[in-house]
Amino acid sequence: MNLLNCLPLLALCACPLAAAQSTVRVDLNGSIQAGTCTAAAVSKTIPAVGANVFPQVAGNTGAAAASYTNFEIALTGCSGVTGATFQMGAVADASTQANVFRNKATNGAPFTGYWIKEGTGRCASGTTVAPGAAITRNFTGATYQLYLCAQYVKIAGGLVSMGPLSTNFTVTITYR
Repeated sequence: MNLLNCLPLLALCACPLAAAQSTVRVDLNGSIQAGTCTAAAVSKTIPAVGANVFPQVAGNTGAAAASYTNFEIALTGCSGVTGATFQMGAVADASTQANVFRNKATNGAPFTGYWIKEGTGRCASGTTVAPGAAITRNFTGATYQLYLCAQYVKIAGGLVSMGPLSTNFTVTITYR
C-alpha cells in the first residue's frame, strides 16, 4: 500500500472525538420585600391640669379633657409600600388598667396614666389604643400620618394628687 492511498484513511482518523458533556440545574429563589418609609420620633408636652379635675372617688376612673393633645406618627419617603401595621408599645407599658399607658415618671402623680386614642381631635370619642395593640392602615402615597390623641387619665384605686406624668413606648412599624 502506498502512502497516497492511506491519506484518506488518515484524514478520517484525525477527526476530533465527541467531548464528554454534563448538565447542571440552576435554581434561584428570593422575594421582594415591602419598601420602607422614614418615621420621625414624637415628643409632646401635655398641658398641666389640677388634681381636682379628676374624679374624687377612689374607685372611679376618668380623663382630664383639658389635657387633650393631638399628635401624629408621620411617615415620609415611602416607596414600594401599600400600608403598614403600627404596634403601639407592649403590654408591659400598661398600668393596672389594661387600656392605659402607665405613668413612668419618678415620684409621679399617683393613680394616673395616659389614654392614647385614634384620630385627630378625637380624645373624647376616638377608639382607645391599648398598650401592645396593633393599628393597620392601607396607603400608597409617599407620606402618611397616623393621627392620635393623648390625655391624662385617672385609674381606679385611689385619688390623684400633685406630681409629674410621663410615659414612653416604642412603636414598631411593619410595612406591606
